[in-house]
Amino acid sequence: MNAKQPLNQQGRAPYSGTIKNFSKERYISSDWYGREWRTVWSKSWIAAVHVSDLQTPGDYTVFDLGSESVLLSCDAKGQVQAFYNVCQHRGVRLVNDHHGNTDTFRCPYHSWRYGNDGQLTYAPHQDGFQQGLPLQKICLPKVRCEQALGFYWINLDAEASPLEDFLKDMLPLMAHYEFENMTLVQDQTVSINCNWKAVLDNFSELYHVHYLHPQHRRFVDCTESLSECYEGGHTRVWVPGAKTDSLFSTPDKPTDLLSMQLQSLGLDPEAFAGRVDEVQAAIRVAKRALEAQEPYYRNFSDEELTDVIQTNVFPNAIMTYQPEMLWLMRLRPHAADPNQCYLDKLSFERFPNSEEQRFLEGTDDLQEKRSERATQHGRPEWESFDYSDVIAGNASMTDTIDQDLSLLAHAQRGMHSEGFQQCWLNEMESRVSHFHEQLESLVKAGD
Repeated sequence: MNAKQPLNQQGRAPYSGTIKNFSKERYISSDWYGREWRTVWSKSWIAAVHVSDLQTPGDYTVFDLGSESVLLSCDAKGQVQAFYNVCQHRGVRLVNDHHGNTDTFRCPYHSWRYGNDGQLTYAPHQDGFQQGLPLQKICLPKVRCEQALGFYWINLDAEASPLEDFLKDMLPLMAHYEFENMTLVQDQTVSINCNWKAVLDNFSELYHVHYLHPQHRRFVDCTESLSECYEGGHTRVWVPGAKTDSLFSTPDKPTDLLSMQLQSLGLDPEAFAGRVDEVQAAIRVAKRALEAQEPYYRNFSDEELTDVIQTNVFPNAIMTYQPEMLWLMRLRPHAADPNQCYLDKLSFERFPNSEEQRFLEGTDDLQEKRSERATQHGRPEWESFDYSDVIAGNASMTDTIDQDLSLLAHAQRGMHSEGFQQCWLNEMESRVSHFHEQLESLVKAGD
């Protein structure tokens, strides 16, 4: 743990910080939305692309954020850079693909061409530019881009502090998970009719879990979770795994999800009849026994071998992880409407080629939902859909997230009611309060 201890709440103990309520305006006001863009989105470090997407010269990915579009590109020397995705001729968006590989970006309008280092290499009829066309000076404007925790992060503020400073408390907590060595198995984006903060709030508290997600009590102990709040609006929650929820009676035999975990490690669930409280320790011992063939397990404490950890990096990255898996859930604001947003979910596995579904402690599904289709480069195909598709059963982001999506649009509509004026937060929503305190301080400082 860091020298400076975070504010925390352990299990049913009181929260060590102060909970602050706030007005509904930050969810529905266009004025607040504009202030938020100027002071938060245009000045924060945002996790944009996993390193695996930009490994080979010519690889590129487009990352949209509000009204801006950023092109991340790996040049001929293997250097990754980020640029505003806009042709310097007449402002046309240069690249519309999600990702790909090329040595030239060609504007679809007048065929201006740029190298993957952002330099302008060709423009038709150059002798027709009466004021000249200095190819060596015209290039795609750069966006700050730095690497950490297995991702390339971008920042629209050229004067922003280094990424390492921004993540100073988070790097010691996550670096040993080696997210850079995990493999992307699913890439999804859902559009939702609600403010982006309503989604972030949802994934920042366990207050609702016992009521909306009863399946969680089968494999994690949300009641005894540890919530932590760090400087800069970052938060973390640590949920004991490989056990049932302590708020409820211990079952006589392992649940379906605990049985799956035991079987994946060669353990017989029947042997734990009447001994369900011993499952967690048995799974830790079994994983320790794998260290000879998977030395990676030596990185972790006993608790980290079984528990599910979620770290929220301000303002919009939600990282849920265990030694064998990572979900990056990332919120992005709509370009103009505070009542809409996008949720990206990128799913990674440490052992994606294993025929056995061995390591699924972080999911609530018996079968991991992987993409069925892949691009010609083997990358899972990007899936984009609306939250109504999830509600209709035509798309899924796991049972838990689907349940959340079923309510978020209703919450946004309710916030517009004259009968609702402000949020009243419980100690179990300490991470929500901490995030909004940082958000409010930045927005007001920018006024």
